[in-house]
Amino acid sequence: MFRGGIAAIGGGLVALAIAASPALATTDRVDYSDQANPICASSNAQYEQLYESTEAEIDRLDDLHPKSRKKARRLRERSEQLYDQLPFQILAVYRAELDQLKSIAAPPGYESTVASWLANRQQIATLYEHYLQIEDELYPGPRISHKRTSRKAIIREHKRRDKLERQLLQIEEQFVTAAKVDLELGSRMGAAYCVTGATGQLPTSVSVSDGD
Repeated sequence: MFRGGIAAIGGGLVALAIAASPALATTDRVDYSDQANPICASSNAQYEQLYESTEAEIDRLDDLHPKSRKKARRLRERSEQLYDQLPFQILAVYRAELDQLKSIAAPPGYESTVASWLANRQQIATLYEHYLQIEDELYPGPRISHKRTSRKAIIREHKRRDKLERQLLQIEEQFVTAAKVDLELGSRMGAAYCVTGATGQLPTSVSVSDGD
């Protein structure tokens, strides 16, 4: 999910996700998965569309041959903008998906599992947002200054960057743990498309038990 591993159509996609019909109460785990999986399958398609449209637009910009440095700089800045906004669009789709999943009533006997799963997914969204915020602080846009930087200022900047990089590593470790919990609990509820992406195929190592 992070920026290094990941078109202005995100707003429309999110609106489409939110416009889904309200979910009804569920009678059992199969009923729950029958409502959860279409929501996540739709989000998976939106992620793919975001990736493809962003990549296509960046490729189109790269194929242009500007005749001036000014136009070349503008094209480069536009490509960077498209790349930078993609993670936030992905996060918006993920949050919209989470809101829809929260509208599905947990089937009898699975209230605790569903509550834990959705709480963990909320944590994933929070971690991702925090990661992006730290990245923006760690890797800001170019700063032009004609002032000579003092030795103390350089040391302070190195310490600041080291601290931010440690925070990113901590978030990555937390994210790995949360992803494992997501797979375990989502699989228990049969929400394969929510925890495996577009395939909807659970690994054979994941066991599914009845009840909480």
